[in-house]
Amino acid sequence: MRVERELDLAVPPERLWETLWDVPRMVACVPGCAEAREVEPRRRYEARMTQRVGPISLSVPMQVTVARAEPPSLLTLEARGRDGALGATVAMSIHLAVAPREAGSRLRIEAEGKILGRLGALGHGVIQRKAEELVDEFGARLRRAVEG
Repeated sequence: MRVERELDLAVPPERLWETLWDVPRMVACVPGCAEAREVEPRRRYEARMTQRVGPISLSVPMQVTVARAEPPSLLTLEARGRDGALGATVAMSIHLAVAPREAGSRLRIEAEGKILGRLGALGHGVIQRKAEELVDEFGARLRRAVEG
């Protein structure tokens, strides 16, 4: 699955950039993120994602690595995890590009992922719709977090 979105925010790029690194604020913005902690500052994180997709609920401990960071404009994250109960494996790549615009910032979100196992058997359409819902909800929560 792949999801791309652009979000215009009424804050300068530097402020948006700092929010993206604020772990408690990001936990509140990411739907289904039950907890997260910094393992190595601005390099590695651990998080737990819980979601319901169709009839299946999962809880996945995720290892999140910063693959690329170019302040204040580019952040790429790689996340991997496995729900042992379901045997579902999740692998995600999230690319966040921050650009200035006249009245603030534009955030371009590109998320690409693979889900294997029982959850992956639900079919591409179901998983794609859920991914789009999650990215849209992330955008709405991020807007509230940075714009107040």
